[in-house]
Amino acid sequence: MKLTRIAKSMVWLLILSLPMLAQAHTALKESTPADGVTVKAAPGHIDLVFNGPVRLIKLELKAPDHEMPTNFQVQADPVANYRVETPNMHAGQFTVEWAAIGADGHTLTNTFSFTVDPNSSAE
Repeated sequence: MKLTRIAKSMVWLLILSLPMLAQAHTALKESTPADGVTVKAAPGHIDLVFNGPVRLIKLELKAPDHEMPTNFQVQADPVANYRVETPNMHAGQFTVEWAAIGADGHTLTNTFSFTVDPNSSAE
């Protein structure tokens, strides 16, 4: 009987803590351009929107055979929205590699890709 109460208490504790666990890790909520899209015109910037403040520590824009210049610089204060200028972009396939430190102290890393194709039917 006592063991059943303890087990029930543990289950309730787990259920109640799940929302906090889900919020503990920061993630990239959206990017512009979005992952996998094809755009007609080369973007003048890349936007990253996280679900909470992070300190973006790396952003590299890569074409298949070279790295593209950006104005990315590491900022001291964590924020949820970043805009990184991308001068001199051209048609082609691109991969964005990024890393950030979340409020929980964990380092996040990921990539996303997009294509610039002036002949596409994308808007």
